[in-house]
Amino acid sequence: MTEVNKEFVVNGIAESLEIDINQVSITSKSSDFEEWDSLGHISIMSFLDKNFNEITERVPDFASATSVLEIINLLEKFG
Repeated sequence: MTEVNKEFVVNGIAESLEIDINQVSITSKSSDFEEWDSLGHISIMSFLDKNFNEITERVPDFASATSVLEIINLLEKFG
């Protein structure tokens, strides 16, 4: 299991969704933001691929992740 910089992931998700970093936390869920729609999710996956060695190609579970914590847990498990 890999330790993931949670602040980096939270900030990356906020930037991917083009929302204020202070709006996103480790407990945020996709349903909390209208910006986290299908296009927003693709943007998040692009951020993850860019920063974690194309991880969404190797771990299909990212496609259905619906929270920041779920994304972090997947990164720690498979990163």
